[in-house]
Amino acid sequence: MSDTVTYMEQPEVREALYAHAASWFPKECCALIVAGASGGRAVLADNLQDKYHQLDPEMYPRTAEQAYLLDPRLLAQAESDGERIVAIVHSHCRVGAYFSDKDQEDARSPFDDGPLYPGVDYVVLDAQEEAVLGHKVFAWSEEEKRYLER
Repeated sequence: MSDTVTYMEQPEVREALYAHAASWFPKECCALIVAGASGGRAVLADNLQDKYHQLDPEMYPRTAEQAYLLDPRLLAQAESDGERIVAIVHSHCRVGAYFSDKDQEDARSPFDDGPLYPGVDYVVLDAQEEAVLGHKVFAWSEEEKRYLER
């Protein structure tokens, strides 16, 4: 079992992420799962997509209702704190938990030679009007050269 699956089974991690997604609905949320000496934890983040869409709608054509933009400084901070990034988390609103073509594209290295963050999984939360109904975990497949559901 992967660390991501293990941490998503821990109520304190899962419930924090589900509550975060519910609080952002109908916009996508984003977060990290990190692991340190005391175990795994959720790092809840603001979705910066609307801010960047407003600044440059040509470069960022989608709003936070269809996309997320995680502050990369959160990844750097976790690593400088001695924590390992286990997963990048975001929600999909009203459409179910799946790894879209855009998610695949954004998770790849700009050189198209593998994952942007090797060894890091992705979690997609299924955010609906009434609640967050579940999640799916996606990991890089060297064989398929894409992210697949675990």
